[in-house]
Amino acid sequence: MKIVASLRQASKEYKTGDTVINALYPTTFDFHQQELTLIIGPSGSGKTTLLSLLGCVIFPTKGEVYINNNLINDLSQTKLADMRLKNIGFVFQSFNLLAPLNALENVMQPLILMGLGRAEARRRAEDALNKVNMGDRMKNLPRALSGGQQQRVAIARALVTNPLLMLCDEPTASLDIKSVSIVMAELKALSDAGKSVVVVTHDLRLRPYADRIIYVNNGVASETEPEEDALH
Repeated sequence: MKIVASLRQASKEYKTGDTVINALYPTTFDFHQQELTLIIGPSGSGKTTLLSLLGCVIFPTKGEVYINNNLINDLSQTKLADMRLKNIGFVFQSFNLLAPLNALENVMQPLILMGLGRAEARRRAEDALNKVNMGDRMKNLPRALSGGQQQRVAIARALVTNPLLMLCDEPTASLDIKSVSIVMAELKALSDAGKSVVVVTHDLRLRPYADRIIYVNNGVASETEPEEDALH
């Protein structure tokens, strides 16, 4: 399967005065099409740092990050923003939907940012909402949608630019168990259809949906499961 993103000995340090904090130790992983990867770890473990490197939100202190065979380390902020817009879809725990806009208008926003005409943006947004079974709620404002429905609109918004890589930060944290299963089934269907889907979570209930799991603890990422108490 095609490699969509790669970390090559990528690490992240933060300096505060004389103290160096290792948020993520040197990490090497490839992320493939048709793969749903869970990144599991407790709060402060480094899993969000790993996701932020993949999302081109931060640069590694050392090592390299590649997205679609492009080294991102030396890109200007403008080229980096373009890389994110065209290659990466983000789904957040808090949904981040724009309250004054209905579901359809929310999903159209990335396409308008890309410069598409409104008619084409509308067509593609409708298609994305239909893919996550929200075609009957296109005119609803976010406040009229349940948490699970808002999350599916957020997935449609991430999906609408047809990104190679979908990054999800705790996408099920505020959902009930029924909504969790619906949202994870949608994400699994997207990975089966060719996306590389990466989900950061501390929710061990999501493990059955994963093609593979990366465990992060104290800044160390590994595919070897740590001792049980280290996950909590």
